[in-house]
Amino acid sequence: MKNTFYGLIAIGLIILLYRFMAGGSAPAQIEQRYRQPIMSALDKQLQTQSPLCTYQGPFPHPGNEICLFCKPLLEAGLIEERASGSGTDFVLTDAGIQAYREDPVPGSDNDTPRPRLCLGDASLGEVVDALPGMELNGVRYISFKYRIRVRNPHPWLKQNGAPTMKIPRLAANGDMLDKVYTTTATVLQGGKDIDFDSGFRYGKWVNEPTD
Repeated sequence: MKNTFYGLIAIGLIILLYRFMAGGSAPAQIEQRYRQPIMSALDKQLQTQSPLCTYQGPFPHPGNEICLFCKPLLEAGLIEERASGSGTDFVLTDAGIQAYREDPVPGSDNDTPRPRLCLGDASLGEVVDALPGMELNGVRYISFKYRIRVRNPHPWLKQNGAPTMKIPRLAANGDMLDKVYTTTATVLQGGKDIDFDSGFRYGKWVNEPTD
């Protein structure tokens, strides 16, 4: 009886050790100390460097001038080529007019208007999983998965999204994109300086593809 009892304890310890090494199978949260600073920093980044926006403009844009993002916008159907004099210009389509903005970027310290085409307003929706943090050379790394909430969605988001712009559609229910994103927060100075790297993986997510 006693041997059976100790055997069960040993098995339980092995399972706990495995779960710890594997990062656990149940969804986890960002460690408490850094949770709020990380979530606030990511929420601000989603506003100032929105994955729902392509920062290009103003339009019409002369076809003989450099336009870094005109090709994906053209493929997406937000702009089109139109004859103008001896050449062509890039102009907004009806869908592009709905997406086009020229006001200052929300959440930015810069109040200068910034032309862009946005399929909605992005913010942090929820953290769905996280890994235990690790520290290297005084820098804390914390990987987590999250979803993006969308306000004022462009009609396209309710259909197929914008694949050529790598923007998924909205989930069937609710106001979040139908995709889970992964990123790693790099934390300096005890949480006063936080950046994000969506291409860095460690732990059980090390072999997952990057966005």
